[in-house]
Amino acid sequence: MKRVWLLCFVLSAFVLQCLAGAAQAASDTKIINLSLGSVGSSSGVYAFAISLAAAVNKHDPGIRVTAVEGGGGYDHAKAMKRGILDWSMSGSPAVYATVREGVGSFKKEGAWEPIRLMFMRNLNATRIYVRADAAAKEGIRTFKDLSGKAFCPGIPGTRDATRIIGADKDLGTGIKLIPSSLADATRGVREGKLVGLAKGSPHSSFDAAMMETHYSTPVTVIGFARDEADKLQAKDPLNTFMETPAGGIRELPNLGSLWEMSSATMTISSSKMSQETAYRIVKAVYKGWDEIAAAFPPCKGIDPLVDAFKHTPGGKEFLFHAGVIQYAKEKGIRVPERFIPPEYKNVQ
Repeated sequence: MKRVWLLCFVLSAFVLQCLAGAAQAASDTKIINLSLGSVGSSSGVYAFAISLAAAVNKHDPGIRVTAVEGGGGYDHAKAMKRGILDWSMSGSPAVYATVREGVGSFKKEGAWEPIRLMFMRNLNATRIYVRADAAAKEGIRTFKDLSGKAFCPGIPGTRDATRIIGADKDLGTGIKLIPSSLADATRGVREGKLVGLAKGSPHSSFDAAMMETHYSTPVTVIGFARDEADKLQAKDPLNTFMETPAGGIRELPNLGSLWEMSSATMTISSSKMSQETAYRIVKAVYKGWDEIAAAFPPCKGIDPLVDAFKHTPGGKEFLFHAGVIQYAKEKGIRVPERFIPPEYKNVQ
């Protein structure tokens, strides 16, 4: 009996020692806390931010991502530069170029070399929504028809707002531009104080927030005349356009073809984030991409890295994060040399 008791005591002590060791090891494992720049919760793109954070947290328990609501790509870049955010769900090659060169919307901040592209979210349109009744009554069919009308160019701090404001200036349209929050802009449209607003949207459908507005106050979509699009893109090659075919917007099957501002929307970060951390993020994103796409359907059919490389234009230097390069090479994805940053370290 004494032998049995002694054996139980020894086993219990061993188990307790193992548990204590495991607890100590767990406490020694440092959780990496990251703040992700997100749009406001009223935006349809908010679902991407939340599902992205959830996917990374799920597939890499050593990382904890918290989505922080704010403006758009430029505002997020400013917050990253100041150390407030670690990465952002909103960006594009054009945002990258503006921030790295310290021009346009980032002129006051000054050039910031550490900015890095990460992976692609979806193809986006800077969509121009107009009240359907006003469009029919006042003959609003293209951008120039907004002349003299109260219109929201987009949420301040976003690439969409910057593009619309720039187009009005370059084309001399003379729109009464009223930058507003999304909530204020949609309310202004419903109340008739604004004829419409610009909002980043999936190429083939309405933005979710605009869908809600459409139910109470029907809206339509207008675009640019081909010569206007050509003029704007000739001035800035990164101000890209796409032709949305007739019936190409799900909610407006009878709408004809139109030219809209387009962009490859990507997540962005900086070289301040370690190569290992970014590598782990992208690895978790690939594991959870189907979950992200289920929450934000415009992601369906997108390969986060293959499409990011494909839709990044030439003519300028565009650097992706070192951790992104590491994961791409590991997966056998061809990486153009021009995308590899100087801080990248080859990991075998």
